[in-house]
Amino acid sequence: MASRDLQLIYGRNPILDALDEGKSFERIYMRDNLTGELEKLVRQRCKEQEIPLKKVPLVKLDRLAHNRNHQGVVGIGSIITYQEIDMMVPHLYEKGIDPILMLLDNVQDVRNIGAIARSAEAFGAHGLIISGKQAGMVTHDSLKASAGALARIHVCREKNTIKTIEALRAHGIKTVGTTLAQSTPIYNTEFSAPICLLLGSEGDGLHKSVEQACDQLISIPQNGDTDSLNVSVAAGVVLYEVQRQLTKTVK
Repeated sequence: MASRDLQLIYGRNPILDALDEGKSFERIYMRDNLTGELEKLVRQRCKEQEIPLKKVPLVKLDRLAHNRNHQGVVGIGSIITYQEIDMMVPHLYEKGIDPILMLLDNVQDVRNIGAIARSAEAFGAHGLIISGKQAGMVTHDSLKASAGALARIHVCREKNTIKTIEALRAHGIKTVGTTLAQSTPIYNTEFSAPICLLLGSEGDGLHKSVEQACDQLISIPQNGDTDSLNVSVAAGVVLYEVQRQLTKTVK
Protein backbone atom coordinates (compact mmCIF):
# COMPACT_ATOMS: atom_id res chain seq x y z
CA MET A 1 0.00 0.00 0.00
CA ALA A 2 2.95 2.33 -0.33
CA SER A 3 4.30 4.45 -3.15
CA ARG A 4 7.80 5.88 -3.58
CA ASP A 5 7.17 8.96 -1.45
CA LEU A 6 3.90 8.34 0.39
CA GLN A 7 2.85 5.79 2.95
CA LEU A 8 -0.67 5.01 1.78
CA ILE A 9 -3.44 3.24 3.67
CA TYR A 10 -6.78 2.77 1.95
CA GLY A 11 -10.06 0.95 2.43
CA ARG A 12 -12.59 0.96 5.25
CA ASN A 13 -11.04 -1.55 7.65
CA PRO A 14 -7.36 -0.62 7.19
CA ILE A 15 -8.15 3.08 7.74
CA LEU A 16 -10.36 2.51 10.80
CA ASP A 17 -7.88 0.03 12.31
CA ALA A 18 -5.01 2.49 11.83
CA LEU A 19 -7.04 5.28 13.44
CA ASP A 20 -7.97 3.06 16.39
CA GLU A 21 -4.30 2.17 16.84
CA GLY A 22 -3.40 5.88 16.96
CA LYS A 23 -1.32 5.84 13.78
CA SER A 24 -0.06 9.28 12.79
CA PHE A 25 -1.47 10.55 9.49
CA GLU A 26 -0.41 13.51 7.42
CA ARG A 27 -3.85 13.71 5.86
CA ILE A 28 -6.90 11.61 5.07
CA TYR A 29 -8.82 12.00 1.81
CA MET A 30 -12.48 11.02 1.57
CA ARG A 31 -14.77 10.83 -1.46
CA ASP A 32 -16.75 14.07 -1.61
CA ASN A 33 -20.16 12.38 -1.82
CA LEU A 34 -19.48 9.61 0.70
CA THR A 35 -22.21 9.22 3.34
CA GLY A 36 -23.16 6.70 5.98
CA GLU A 37 -21.34 5.00 8.83
CA LEU A 38 -17.84 5.10 7.28
CA GLU A 39 -18.04 8.84 6.62
CA LYS A 40 -19.26 9.48 10.16
CA LEU A 41 -16.61 7.29 11.81
CA VAL A 42 -13.67 8.69 9.83
CA ARG A 43 -14.80 12.29 10.33
CA GLN A 44 -15.20 11.71 14.09
CA ARG A 45 -11.78 10.02 14.46
CA CYS A 46 -10.06 12.75 12.45
CA LYS A 47 -11.62 15.43 14.64
CA GLU A 48 -10.60 13.63 17.83
CA GLN A 49 -7.02 13.07 16.64
CA GLU A 50 -6.70 16.44 14.84
CA ILE A 51 -5.90 14.81 11.51
CA PRO A 52 -6.54 16.98 8.43
CA LEU A 53 -9.50 15.56 6.48
CA LYS A 54 -10.19 16.60 2.91
CA LYS A 55 -13.13 15.59 0.70
CA VAL A 56 -12.13 15.10 -2.92
CA PRO A 57 -13.54 13.71 -6.20
CA LEU A 58 -13.36 10.00 -6.97
CA VAL A 59 -10.68 10.54 -9.61
CA LYS A 60 -8.32 11.97 -6.97
CA LEU A 61 -8.74 8.89 -4.76
CA ASP A 62 -8.28 6.54 -7.73
CA ARG A 63 -5.03 8.29 -8.58
CA LEU A 64 -3.74 8.18 -5.01
CA ALA A 65 -4.58 4.49 -4.59
CA HIS A 66 -3.37 3.56 -8.07
CA ASN A 67 -6.93 2.49 -8.98
CA ARG A 68 -7.08 -0.10 -6.22
CA ASN A 69 -10.24 -0.65 -4.18
CA HIS A 70 -10.06 2.25 -1.70
CA GLN A 71 -13.77 2.21 -0.76
CA GLY A 72 -13.87 6.00 -0.78
CA VAL A 73 -11.10 6.75 1.72
CA VAL A 74 -7.31 7.06 1.45
CA GLY A 75 -4.90 8.03 4.21
CA ILE A 76 -1.33 9.28 3.93
CA GLY A 77 0.66 8.01 6.88
CA SER A 78 3.29 10.18 8.55
CA ILE A 79 6.96 9.24 8.25
CA ILE A 80 7.74 11.09 11.49
CA THR A 81 6.04 11.10 14.88
CA TYR A 82 4.28 14.35 15.72
CA GLN A 83 4.10 15.70 19.25
CA GLU A 84 1.53 17.81 21.05
CA ILE A 85 2.46 21.35 22.10
CA ASP A 86 0.98 20.82 25.57
CA MET A 87 3.39 17.92 26.06
CA MET A 88 6.44 19.21 24.19
CA VAL A 89 6.73 22.60 25.89
CA PRO A 90 6.41 21.36 29.51
CA HIS A 91 8.95 18.64 28.68
CA LEU A 92 11.44 21.28 27.54
CA TYR A 93 10.82 23.40 30.63
CA GLU A 94 11.34 20.35 32.85
CA LYS A 95 14.77 19.88 31.26
CA GLY A 96 15.66 23.48 32.13
CA ILE A 97 15.29 24.69 28.53
CA ASP A 98 13.69 27.98 27.54
CA PRO A 99 12.20 26.92 24.20
CA ILE A 100 13.13 28.41 20.85
CA LEU A 101 10.47 27.31 18.38
CA MET A 102 9.62 27.88 14.72
CA LEU A 103 6.02 28.03 13.51
CA LEU A 104 5.30 27.70 9.79
CA ASP A 105 1.90 29.12 8.88
CA ASN A 106 0.59 27.39 5.72
CA VAL A 107 4.06 26.84 4.26
CA GLN A 108 3.31 24.42 1.43
CA ASP A 109 6.53 23.39 -0.28
CA VAL A 110 7.75 20.13 1.25
CA ARG A 111 11.39 21.00 0.54
CA ASN A 112 11.04 24.37 2.22
CA ILE A 113 9.72 22.60 5.30
CA GLY A 114 12.77 20.34 5.29
CA ALA A 115 15.23 23.19 4.71
CA ILE A 116 13.72 25.21 7.56
CA ALA A 117 13.95 22.20 9.88
CA ARG A 118 17.62 21.87 8.95
CA SER A 119 18.30 25.53 9.80
CA ALA A 120 16.23 25.28 12.97
CA GLU A 121 18.30 22.41 14.31
CA ALA A 122 21.58 23.95 13.17
CA PHE A 123 20.86 27.21 15.02
CA GLY A 124 19.66 25.59 18.22
CA ALA A 125 15.87 25.71 17.90
CA HIS A 126 14.10 23.04 19.91
CA GLY A 127 10.95 22.47 17.90
CA LEU A 128 9.10 23.07 14.64
CA ILE A 129 5.35 23.63 14.39
CA ILE A 130 3.67 23.05 11.02
CA SER A 131 0.33 24.85 11.07
CA GLY A 132 -2.61 25.66 8.83
CA LYS A 133 -5.09 23.83 6.60
CA GLN A 134 -2.94 24.45 3.51
CA ALA A 135 0.33 23.38 5.12
CA GLY A 136 2.50 20.96 3.21
CA MET A 137 3.14 17.40 4.32
CA VAL A 138 6.35 15.93 5.65
CA THR A 139 7.52 13.59 2.90
CA HIS A 140 10.75 11.78 2.15
CA ASP A 141 11.75 14.84 0.11
CA SER A 142 11.22 16.96 3.24
CA LEU A 143 13.33 14.57 5.29
CA LYS A 144 16.08 14.62 2.66
CA ALA A 145 16.08 18.44 2.46
CA SER A 146 16.33 18.58 6.26
CA ALA A 147 19.45 16.36 6.23
CA GLY A 148 17.62 14.22 8.79
CA ALA A 149 16.82 17.12 11.12
CA LEU A 150 13.08 16.37 10.95
CA ALA A 151 13.79 13.10 12.69
CA ARG A 152 15.91 14.75 15.40
CA ILE A 153 13.90 17.77 16.56
CA HIS A 154 10.44 18.03 18.07
CA VAL A 155 7.78 18.48 15.38
CA CYS A 156 4.15 19.43 16.00
CA ARG A 157 1.27 19.79 13.56
CA GLU A 158 -1.65 22.14 14.21
CA LYS A 159 -4.72 23.13 12.20
CA ASN A 160 -5.31 26.65 13.47
CA THR A 161 -2.43 29.12 13.81
CA ILE A 162 -4.37 31.61 15.96
CA LYS A 163 -5.26 28.92 18.49
CA THR A 164 -1.66 27.72 18.40
CA ILE A 165 -0.42 31.22 19.25
CA GLU A 166 -2.86 31.29 22.17
CA ALA A 167 -1.60 27.91 23.39
CA LEU A 168 2.02 29.08 23.19
CA ARG A 169 1.17 32.27 25.07
CA ALA A 170 -0.45 30.18 27.80
CA HIS A 171 2.92 28.46 28.22
CA GLY A 172 4.71 31.80 28.53
CA ILE A 173 6.16 31.78 25.01
CA LYS A 174 6.43 35.08 23.12
CA THR A 175 5.32 34.90 19.48
CA VAL A 176 7.28 36.95 16.93
CA GLY A 177 6.06 37.14 13.34
CA THR A 178 8.31 37.81 10.34
CA THR A 179 6.63 40.11 7.83
CA LEU A 180 7.24 42.61 5.04
CA ALA A 181 4.79 45.00 6.67
CA GLN A 182 5.86 47.92 8.85
CA SER A 183 7.74 46.27 11.69
CA THR A 184 11.00 46.31 13.65
CA PRO A 185 14.15 45.31 11.71
CA ILE A 186 15.78 42.23 13.19
CA TYR A 187 18.97 44.16 14.03
CA ASN A 188 16.89 46.50 16.23
CA THR A 189 15.09 43.63 17.94
CA GLU A 190 16.16 42.22 21.29
CA PHE A 191 15.50 38.49 21.21
CA SER A 192 15.08 36.39 24.33
CA ALA A 193 13.83 32.90 25.05
CA PRO A 194 11.26 31.42 25.39
CA ILE A 195 10.25 32.50 21.91
CA CYS A 196 8.41 31.23 18.83
CA LEU A 197 9.30 32.67 15.42
CA LEU A 198 6.50 32.66 12.84
CA LEU A 199 6.93 32.54 9.07
CA GLY A 200 4.11 32.65 6.53
CA SER A 201 3.35 30.91 3.26
CA GLU A 202 5.56 31.21 0.20
CA GLY A 203 3.15 33.42 -1.73
CA ASP A 204 1.28 35.48 0.84
CA GLY A 205 3.37 35.48 3.99
CA LEU A 206 1.56 35.68 7.32
CA HIS A 207 -2.18 36.29 7.18
CA LYS A 208 -3.24 39.65 8.59
CA SER A 209 -5.12 37.98 11.45
CA VAL A 210 -1.98 36.02 12.38
CA GLU A 211 0.12 39.19 12.35
CA GLN A 212 -2.39 40.83 14.69
CA ALA A 213 -2.26 37.84 17.04
CA CYS A 214 1.55 37.92 17.37
CA ASP A 215 3.21 39.65 20.30
CA GLN A 216 5.69 41.37 17.97
CA LEU A 217 6.42 41.75 14.26
CA ILE A 218 9.91 41.89 12.78
CA SER A 219 11.35 42.28 9.29
CA ILE A 220 14.56 41.48 7.44
CA PRO A 221 15.94 44.65 5.81
CA GLN A 222 16.78 44.23 2.12
CA ASN A 223 18.67 46.43 -0.32
CA GLY A 224 17.89 44.71 -3.62
CA ASP A 225 14.88 44.89 -5.90
CA THR A 226 13.55 41.43 -5.04
CA ASP A 227 10.26 41.65 -3.15
CA SER A 228 11.11 39.05 -0.55
CA LEU A 229 13.40 36.20 0.43
CA ASN A 230 12.53 32.54 0.03
CA VAL A 231 10.86 31.44 3.27
CA SER A 232 13.61 28.94 4.09
CA VAL A 233 16.29 31.62 3.57
CA ALA A 234 14.33 34.05 5.77
CA ALA A 235 14.12 31.39 8.47
CA GLY A 236 17.89 30.92 8.42
CA VAL A 237 18.55 34.68 8.65
CA VAL A 238 16.22 35.18 11.63
CA LEU A 239 17.41 32.05 13.42
CA TYR A 240 21.03 33.13 13.03
CA GLU A 241 20.29 36.54 14.58
CA VAL A 242 18.43 34.93 17.49
CA GLN A 243 21.31 32.53 18.10
CA ARG A 244 23.88 35.33 17.82
CA GLN A 245 22.12 37.43 20.43
CA LEU A 246 21.42 34.59 22.84
CA THR A 247 24.97 33.25 22.57
CA LYS A 248 26.33 36.74 23.23
CA THR A 249 24.05 37.05 26.26
CA VAL A 250 25.23 33.75 27.68
CA LYS A 251 28.88 34.72 27.27
